[in-house]
Parts: sequence; structure tokens; C-alpha cells
Amino acid sequence: MAAEAILKAGEVELPAPVSLSISDELIWTADTGRTLNGKMTGDVVAEKKTVSITWGILTENEYLKIKKNLTRGFFPVTFRDDGGLITIKTYRGTLTKEVLGKLSDGIFYYKSATVDLVQQ
Repeated sequence: MAAEAILKAGEVELPAPVSLSISDELIWTADTGRTLNGKMTGDVVAEKKTVSITWGILTENEYLKIKKNLTRGFFPVTFRDDGGLITIKTYRGTLTKEVLGKLSDGIFYYKSATVDLVQQ
């Protein structure tokens, strides 16, 4: 039995991250705020997720696979949350990489890469 993928973009399994942090954010109406007596008013209209991902050492090919599949615009991402696999439509924030360089094995490496994926 094949192991469950930790992270997929569309149908493509991405390299396993060293950290996957999921935030459940409440989206409030535009008129949300505090009244003169300090009471909070407003209504929650949706709950959305932000997925913060960190990868450790990656080969250049692994990094390029990540970059290619975290496309412009909106795309589906699958990961485990709240007891099961879920798929949400997301857009990508800034993809940041830290260069390690070419090592004695002749392969170019990145020390790390990070990105936030925000649910549409």
C-alpha cells in the first residue's frame, strides 16, 4: 500500500515539507468594528485556510517541481487537516528560496524554501 502524499498541487505530489502550518481564519463583514461603547459588532461570512509551508534541503529539480506546480492564479492543493485529506482552491504568496549551491556531488541545492498558500 502506497504512503499517503503529504502535499499535492493538483494531481502532482510535491516534495515532503519539514513544516506545514494551517491557519483557520474567519472572514468578517466589511462593517465589522467596535461601537462607541467598545462592543464588537459584525458577522462572520466565511472560514478560510492559509497553509504555510517550509521545505528543508531541496535539489534544484525538487525546487523546480514545486515552482512549476504552485502556478499563477488559483489551483487546488490537497493536504491532511481536521482528521482527513482535504482539497482547497488556493493562490500562492511569495515563494522564497535560500541557496546552498553546488556541492561535491555536482548537484545544485537549496537550503530551504517557503511559501504561503491562501484559500480563495
